[in-house]
Amino acid sequence: MTKPPSLTKPLTLGKPSAVSARVAKVFSIRPWTSEGQGKKIVMYGKSGIGKTTLAAMAPGAVFIGVDDGGRMIPNSKTGEPVNAIPDIVGFQDVRDVLHQKNLWPEGCTVVIDTVTKLDEQMEPYIYEHYKTAQGGTVASMRKYGWDGPAHQLECYRLLLSDLDALVRTGRSVILLAQLAQITLANAEGMDYLEDGPKLQHNKQYSVRLELCEWADHVFRIGYADFRVAADHDKARVGKVQATDAVRSVYTGGAQHFIAKSRPINGYRIPTVISFAEAGDDSLWSFVFGGARVET
Repeated sequence: MTKPPSLTKPLTLGKPSAVSARVAKVFSIRPWTSEGQGKKIVMYGKSGIGKTTLAAMAPGAVFIGVDDGGRMIPNSKTGEPVNAIPDIVGFQDVRDVLHQKNLWPEGCTVVIDTVTKLDEQMEPYIYEHYKTAQGGTVASMRKYGWDGPAHQLECYRLLLSDLDALVRTGRSVILLAQLAQITLANAEGMDYLEDGPKLQHNKQYSVRLELCEWADHVFRIGYADFRVAADHDKARVGKVQATDAVRSVYTGGAQHFIAKSRPINGYRIPTVISFAEAGDDSLWSFVFGGARVET
């Protein structure tokens, strides 16, 4: 009877591969503060409400003009044109300019105007870098099926990592977005509409929620006094009955819109801040200037 091959000759083992020893990091404990870091801000509102006007008054504002509307709007405090970076075309250009560290003045505020427009311009980048499950290329987000929103979210996470690197150097970031409503499920009653940044959103992959969670502050620009009522009992849509058309910045959330603000130097800023005039930079006095409400 023939013996199995494994018993007729000794088993030869290969030499172990050289593995470099990992050196563990050395950690320490220190105060957890934002000292020396910039602010992370998302600000949204409907078209024409004044997002660019307000952002232009932020300290040392430098615009990445994905949407070119900012070229028409000077700094309302000084009357001077805002600084901007020309020739930005597409998502890769935005990432490249953020990586150009020597470009950004110390203490400046980087404004992307708008991430809603960037959402659209990101699509060619996705077509180039992401294949379908079958390994093919596409020319439409629909061709990815359920993977499309996941690819968008992955790209935004790359962008946020780039922005975080700037924030750690003391530069602040403002992401401007148009306003959009989504329907939120309500476990305690009827579903309802919620205002927020106009960005890709579904229950599984949401750029909208990712950016709002990333930000230190989410500001909504809207009108202070606004009342809607139905003309009759069967009306499905109400009409605006009264408004004084005074703009305000909402820094605290409510059930029907997204807004938040983290404490600044241990103090909470007001939940509603005036933006009545084009040159009213009261918001930045609180966020950057250390202003606070006297108690």
